[in-house]
Amino acid sequence: MRNAFIGYSYQKQVTHLILAMMDVERKFDQLEIEADINNHFDDLQILAGSDEYYCQMKDLASISLAQLSFKNNQIIIAGKPHTLSKKINVLFFKHIDIEPNDQVFGLASYKLKNVHLVSLNQSVAEEHINNLYRDNFRRVSEIRQFFSHQLDSRELIIRRNDLPPINVFKTELVEPSINIGKKHLKINQLLLIEGKPGVGKSHFVNCLKEEYPKNIVYRFWVSSQDKDYTDRLKYSNFIFDLTKKLFKDQAPRNESEVIDKINADERVVIIDGLDHVENYNVDELEKYIDFIDTLKTKCKTIVLTRPLRKSLTWTKQIIDNWNKTQTEKVLNELFHITDYNVSRQIFSITNGYPILVKYVAEHFKIHNEVPNIDKLTSVDDYYEKLIQEQTGKHSLSLFLCSRSFFMKSEIESILDGEPALFVHEFINEHPYLFEIRLNRISLYHDSFNTFLRKLEIDYSRTRKKVNEVAFGSIIKLEKRFLSRFASFDLEPEAKKEIIKKYSSIDVFTTLLSDTIDFDAIQSFYQQLRHALTEVNPDDLELIEYYDLSLISNMVLRDH
Repeated sequence: MRNAFIGYSYQKQVTHLILAMMDVERKFDQLEIEADINNHFDDLQILAGSDEYYCQMKDLASISLAQLSFKNNQIIIAGKPHTLSKKINVLFFKHIDIEPNDQVFGLASYKLKNVHLVSLNQSVAEEHINNLYRDNFRRVSEIRQFFSHQLDSRELIIRRNDLPPINVFKTELVEPSINIGKKHLKINQLLLIEGKPGVGKSHFVNCLKEEYPKNIVYRFWVSSQDKDYTDRLKYSNFIFDLTKKLFKDQAPRNESEVIDKINADERVVIIDGLDHVENYNVDELEKYIDFIDTLKTKCKTIVLTRPLRKSLTWTKQIIDNWNKTQTEKVLNELFHITDYNVSRQIFSITNGYPILVKYVAEHFKIHNEVPNIDKLTSVDDYYEKLIQEQTGKHSLSLFLCSRSFFMKSEIESILDGEPALFVHEFINEHPYLFEIRLNRISLYHDSFNTFLRKLEIDYSRTRKKVNEVAFGSIIKLEKRFLSRFASFDLEPEAKKEIIKKYSSIDVFTTLLSDTIDFDAIQSFYQQLRHALTEVNPDDLELIEYYDLSLISNMVLRDH
């Protein structure tokens, strides 16, 4: 009967719910569909520690308690006997009138002798699944795809460690870190480590991780091309990421539960880059501060940030430049620069400012000479010396027009003639100022972004051209900008037109007809869904909402 299960939609839906419970709550060790056992409760066997559950699922049009009876080791359902297991029996009905007196798997049940009766239709089962993933809707598609693969390949035993890994935000930096022996103040509660841009705060975190093995790290920034960058800044995602790392499951929990678990596990919490919240999600900054204020009463907490506009009373330590010995160590180990005179020149120019040491060392590696510049006072001073002409600053303002990357080919289509030539030449001469992945280009460090913004250049014409190119491409159903839709500051009317255009099953069908990058389509529609909050509810017709809701459900599935 194993193959028969594949065609029964009710059994599949209930099993999908149980699988979702195993994925989110991590309480079940193994599921076996259509288990090969000596009883009739064989639709699903569930192992959870020392407990064994045997489930039968009945998609009956109507059933009542009066149609159930027991005889020996059997339950009679509408006249048909079903042998019970000697363990815990669970009987699911699409509908049965019961007054719950117990629960099983967190579902209300009616305990009749040694059988749990559960009334659960497919619609309610789907609601339970959606509720389980309410903080993690992207996971829904992963589990649907995983479940479909198991059924298609007839792999009907599913162990917990077979499930797709739990997704947490990555904390690895793009470049390696060198331990140069910096120390921090020893305190029992909260320490704020503050430093200017590029002074090595994020790399210092890796040293702190070694000092505190029972750490839990959260970074608000790891790379300018990080696909999760915007999501990292949201407070709800911050709490959920800590939850997954602490509890090794995906069940939603509140701040108090997270803090209690951190305390119980004696963890040291390291939070890197709080300035990114102030700069790019300031509306939620107070939530983070309140959380940290509570957290510091329970465990050692270290927060690293650039100087904030917000005044804080936390114990503070300033992290400063490297000394000459530390600079020489980094140049030797990271850049393989061992020549004493070169190291002395680099230290003299940079005064051991870590990001400037990197930039000047990278310049030396490319050009085999130390740049002929005076002693630098700040990272802004360095950028200013590199880009002295106003036309160059205007050209590089291109990178202020998107929170993502640009393709090399897109630079010419946006910047005409000399500006495009300047940008290409600048990238070729100073590749270390950029994060270049294949043909995707973005600024390497947020300090460069901040420098360009502080110049208060009027780059409205460039932004207008970027938005026109992105909008024109998207509205013509081209795919290159779809995954970056939310990265552009499009005008409200342009966003509305795109939303209305793509809220159509016909357009969605056309879009899928020649695509190979389905992930981009998924990402685009997820961004489109968030953009709905930026338009007037009356801007879309009822049929457009209906189509968009269908599309949103479909893109969650990978098949």
